Amino acid sequence: MKEKIPSKITGFFISVIGTGIVLRTLSTIIDKLFFSNSDFNISESQNFGLVIFLMSLTMGIIWLVNVRKLS
Repeated sequence: MKEKIPSKITGFFISVIGTGIVLRTLSTIIDKLFFSNSDFNISESQNFGLVIFLMSLTMGIIWLVNVRKLS
């Protein structure tokens, strides 16, 4: 049975938003586990949001390239 792949735009947004959520959650967990007693937090650094955004866009573009190869 042939699996249906979401449309390119829908899949792009799902991958970008999902990656952002996962990275934000992992950074919060790392902050609570390893940096609970210090003044340093990963999520409070200056360019943290930009890094998350760029990594999410990269994952979205990788998803688009992979979908193009499949179809």
